[in-house]
Amino acid sequence: MITLTFVSDRLDAPVVATASAGMRLIDVVRPLALSGRLPLAWRCGQGTCGACRVRIAHAAQPAPLAMGKMEHNVLARIVPDAATGEIDTPDTVRLACHLTLAHDLTVYFS
Repeated sequence: MITLTFVSDRLDAPVVATASAGMRLIDVVRPLALSGRLPLAWRCGQGTCGACRVRIAHAAQPAPLAMGKMEHNVLARIVPDAATGEIDTPDTVRLACHLTLAHDLTVYFS
């Protein structure tokens, strides 16, 4: 199981959840949002709008979590500086609908 810790100024305290490896981050977020545990309303999930922008931290950094061409292209369109670097840092913007879980993550959102 993978442990996810969600951190935001919109939360009173971090929210911790678990998920199976291979799930997309957005598929973990949706039930948490519907139950009221996370104040998010990401509706698309198709990988094109960029509404589900997050920043992540993980123990393997700076080794990157894979970013596919479609995610790279969407980020280049909506957050031009986000898609230029190859280094994975907690400042790197990612899309929850493209991020496949493989490691414990801290997920930052605004």
